[in-house]
Amino acid sequence: MSFFVPYDGSTLARAALDRANALDGHATVVCTVVPDSAEYAREKGWIEEDESFDPDAVERRLEADVQEQAPDAEFRCLHVRPHINPGGIVTQIRDAAEDVDADVVFLGSENVGHIAAPVASIGSNVATRVPYDIYLVQSVGEQ
Repeated sequence: MSFFVPYDGSTLARAALDRANALDGHATVVCTVVPDSAEYAREKGWIEEDESFDPDAVERRLEADVQEQAPDAEFRCLHVRPHINPGGIVTQIRDAAEDVDADVVFLGSENVGHIAAPVASIGSNVATRVPYDIYLVQSVGEQ
């Protein structure tokens, strides 16, 4: 069975990776989408306010974070243009999940649990009309 985890380093993304990693007999692919935008990187907490933006350094940090948490996971990073809209990020994530033939996508997002999700929610759109099952992570509580 193949698991896929969109990962941005947030608390809920880490919880999603923990859930996927806790299940035996699977391959886990972790995917991060990094827009070429210092503003976005600061919003995500990937760089400090006074730190210059280096997308390769952001990728290395996120990969190290993933490898510490889930050493057997395969890490993929997609670098995209600056100011990509949420729909573009959704497309990147969905395409990546389908490319690895994911059986289950573990989504950790603040908005993913809302049935009537805000327009800006990426999670709800990743979970719409897809060929894989979805595991929604809405809290960081014990598994």
